[in-house]
Amino acid sequence: MSELRANTITHSDGTSPVTLTKQQAAKAWASIDADATDHPTLDSFNIASTADINTGVTKVTFTNGFSNSNYAVSGAGQAQDEAGGIFGIWGRSTTNSRQMTSTYFHTDNRESGSGARDLLYFGMSVHGDLA
Repeated sequence: MSELRANTITHSDGTSPVTLTKQQAAKAWASIDADATDHPTLDSFNIASTADINTGVTKVTFTNGFSNSNYAVSGAGQAQDEAGGIFGIWGRSTTNSRQMTSTYFHTDNRESGSGARDLLYFGMSVHGDLA
């Protein structure tokens, strides 16, 4: 039996992501303070930037893009009050500037029983194939 121990594994070119085979892991994730100006990340992986676009809408841009826009996004959020937060995204079928691309997507956050709303906090993860 072999044992491999390492602190860091990098691609042979020193910058590209390492390809995982026969397994999947989140290719991007973030916890976002959607109540603060510009909706900054509290912690993240493979997230280049976030931007406050409109009430309930945060643009999330990846550091390393995906091979296409068929990735999956999941998340959850904390509402401004006790009503409960709803985390959503603008999808691939959207025909406006908020359509998912291989390099970014937009959230569509709401509060239970009401319309679009900036959440106090939301966390999300993204699964798919990197470019």
